Amino acid sequence: MKFIDYFKERIPLIFIYCAVVTLITMILMVFRVYYTGIMMILFLLIILGLFMFFYRFYQKKTFYDNLYSILNNIDNKTLIHETMDDVYFIEGKILLDVLRETDKYKIEEINKYKFMQEEFQEFMELWVHEIKTPLAAINLITENNKNKITNSINEEAKKIDGFIEMILFYARSQMPEKDYMIKNCKLNDIINKVIVRNKNSFLAKNIRLDMHDLDVSVRTDSKWMEFIINQIVVNSIKYVEDNPLIEIYSISDKESVSLIIRDNGIGISAKDLPRVFEKGFTGENGRSKYNSTGMGLYLVKKLCLALGNNVLTTSTEGEGTTVKIVFPIGSFTNQMIGDVNYGFKGKEQ
Repeated sequence: MKFIDYFKERIPLIFIYCAVVTLITMILMVFRVYYTGIMMILFLLIILGLFMFFYRFYQKKTFYDNLYSILNNIDNKTLIHETMDDVYFIEGKILLDVLRETDKYKIEEINKYKFMQEEFQEFMELWVHEIKTPLAAINLITENNKNKITNSINEEAKKIDGFIEMILFYARSQMPEKDYMIKNCKLNDIINKVIVRNKNSFLAKNIRLDMHDLDVSVRTDSKWMEFIINQIVVNSIKYVEDNPLIEIYSISDKESVSLIIRDNGIGISAKDLPRVFEKGFTGENGRSKYNSTGMGLYLVKKLCLALGNNVLTTSTEGEGTTVKIVFPIGSFTNQMIGDVNYGFKGKEQ
C-alpha cells in the first residue's frame, strides 16, 4: 500500500479533523482561556491526530503487504484467510470475512467437482467393461473361424479395443492419484508385454524388432507405462512401410534412464513435429492415410508428466521417428514428480 493512496483516501477526514480543531479553538477563545492553554491543547490535538493518522497507515500497510505476500507465495489460494494475522481495523475484518465466505463456497464447488469426476470415472470404467465383454466374444469367434472376412472384423475390433483403452486411460488421467502406484519396475518386463499385445501386427507387416539394453529398473507405474509405450509402438507399427524395423533400447547416465523407441517409417514433417503432443492434432499423414484421433501422443505426454517423466520426439520425413522417454533417478525423480503441474501425490512402495 502506497502512502500517497492512503493520504488521498484520508483527505476528507483530515478536513473534518481540522474543522473540529478549529471549532474547539474558537470555543476556548470564547471562554477566554489563556493563550498558553489554547496552544497546549492545540499541540496535543495535532500530535494525537498525527499519531492516529500514521498508526492507521502502519496497520493498513502491514495488512495489505502481508496479504500480497501470501497471494504471491501460497499455492492453495483458498487458505489465505487462515494464514492472515488478526486484524484491528474494520476494512480488514470485512475483507477477511468476504475471503472466508468466498473460500468456503470455492471449497464446496471443488468438492462437488471432484465428486462428479469420481462418478464420471466410475461410469467410464463400467462402460468400458461392458463394451470389452462383447469385443472379447467377437475376437474369440474370429480367432476360431479365420477367413478374409473374420480377419477384417478382427482388425476393426482391435481398433475399437484400442480406442476404448484410450478413453479409459483418459478418464483415469483426470484423477491419477486414485489409480497409479510408483515402484521399481523392469523395463524389459513392460516392453515384453507390449510386444506380446502387438505380436500379430508385427507378424502381419513382417516388422523386424531389435531390442537391447533393456535389463534396467525404473521407478514408474507399470500399468500406465505399458499404456504409454504401447501407444508409441502402435504408432511405429502404423507408419512403417518398406523393410520395416523398430528398435527399442535404453541409455543410462547418472541422472536418468532413457528409453528409446525408433522406427524407419514415413516420419513426421518438420511443420507437424512441434505439435505432435497437442490434443486432437493428427498431422498430415495421420489425416490422409490412417484416420488418427490425435489423442494417443497427447495422452503419452500427459501421463508421462503425471509420472514425473519427460518425453521427446525427433523425426525426419521419409527416414523415421525416434521417441525418447526419460526416467529420472533418485532424488531427482522426487523433485520432478513434485514439480508436475497435476499437483497430486500418488502411492509409493
